[in-house]
Amino acid sequence: MFKINTLALVIALGLSSTVLTGCPKQAAPTEGVVDPSAAFMAGVKLLQEPGKDGSIDFAGAYAQFNAAATAKPDFAKAQYNAGWTAEQMGKLADAEQHYRKALSADPNNGDTAFALADVLTRQKKAAEAVTLFKGRVDANADDLKSRNALMEALVASEQHDDAIEQAKQILLRDSKNVNAYRNLSRLYFAKGEYKLSQLCAEKAKELAAGDSGIYNNIGVTFLVMGEEASAIEEFKTAIKLDPDNVEANLNLGYVALNSGDFMLARTAFEAALQGEPGNIDGKLGMAVALRGLKEYDQSGKLYDEVIKADPRNQKAYFNAATLYEKYVKDYKRAEKVLQEFINANNKDGSIGPAHEVFQRIDRIKESQQIEEARLREEERKKKEAEERKKRQEAELEKLKTKLAELKAIADKYQTCEAFAMGVGEEAKMVIENAQMVVEANDAEMAGDVSTFVDQILPMATEAATACGGGGAAPAPAPTEGAAPAEPAPAEPTPAPAPQ
Repeated sequence: MFKINTLALVIALGLSSTVLTGCPKQAAPTEGVVDPSAAFMAGVKLLQEPGKDGSIDFAGAYAQFNAAATAKPDFAKAQYNAGWTAEQMGKLADAEQHYRKALSADPNNGDTAFALADVLTRQKKAAEAVTLFKGRVDANADDLKSRNALMEALVASEQHDDAIEQAKQILLRDSKNVNAYRNLSRLYFAKGEYKLSQLCAEKAKELAAGDSGIYNNIGVTFLVMGEEASAIEEFKTAIKLDPDNVEANLNLGYVALNSGDFMLARTAFEAALQGEPGNIDGKLGMAVALRGLKEYDQSGKLYDEVIKADPRNQKAYFNAATLYEKYVKDYKRAEKVLQEFINANNKDGSIGPAHEVFQRIDRIKESQQIEEARLREEERKKKEAEERKKRQEAELEKLKTKLAELKAIADKYQTCEAFAMGVGEEAKMVIENAQMVVEANDAEMAGDVSTFVDQILPMATEAATACGGGGAAPAPAPTEGAAPAEPAPAEPTPAPAPQ
């Protein structure tokens, strides 16, 4: 199972769900040359007009924004929107490059700075985000939004003492700064001081009771403290306040996965991906939920999407391999996925023979051998069962014949005292049992009942003989005092033949 997405404590860095519109006037384009303005507006149109199924063509929009940005590299809005659409598709490395170019073209744009810092942090490059916001804070000490972002980047890069100093500076300027308390909560969470984390989160909640992000953060803290029920309630409250809260939906989804509630997990991840279609954690969680619901094809497609967007994502490759190994039983495909991981990630020779991927490949081969042995045993048992069934059916047919013979004898001689006093009652009981087996067509019981029929049939036959039903009856004993019978005359001796 996946671990809870504790990274959901990261505060959104001012990203808007709407794109930046507006572009410079352009002269009529030369034939064969991309018109940046037209390409930009085509991208905006694709984002603003969902398809018939309600989906947004992020790939098409990205192609247009990228074309505009390539034709005019200093077109800041095109670079920003190319970064935003790349981010929606989970292509964080591409998003980073576009945001960098947008910020270079428009250094004072705060939205771009926050967007760049967000993708840097999500790619484990928080130290670069620190540098970015330190420059902004040095330029304007009263820019509390940038100072909060700097504090957050410092927490992400584990520079906790510097983060605390930033919190002090923020609260000196604004003692009721919600973001400062929220980031302090995150800071203490990162340090493992969960009680202090909760106190700061509660203070933030007092200042902004309708902020869904605060409830999400409290939920995460409850979760690591082992208070799952309380955590779930906080996540649900966050979602109630903001149904599109990506982090709260992700966290609720991962809790549901860990408890085996795949339907709830699916619902939560669907909501998260509705708000952020390219979210990698959301897609990985959804893939596990679909796997739990036995929708293996859809689960596999999600892993393919993640790998395409992020070719170095080890978790996606490993989870996909597990899907094919343990659930689909397609061992060749499982091994192929891991080989693709090696090919995509070993260009610098960083994957040595001790890497986990090789242990997983060995495990797949072992699983295949175990499965093949299981299938062979299953086939052996199947054939054995078929042969046993044939024997039982043959025994049932024999039983029918023997039953008919026994029943005929019993019916014919049931009034004969010798039969009735001898085997009559036993024969009747055996006939009743055999009759039930035959009427039920119960081949499995035929052998057992047939044994009793075999035992009683010779006795019944012997009794029937005693009743005059089989050969001559024995001669009666002579009466006392009676004259002996006349002897039969002897045969005449033949005359001797002439010589």
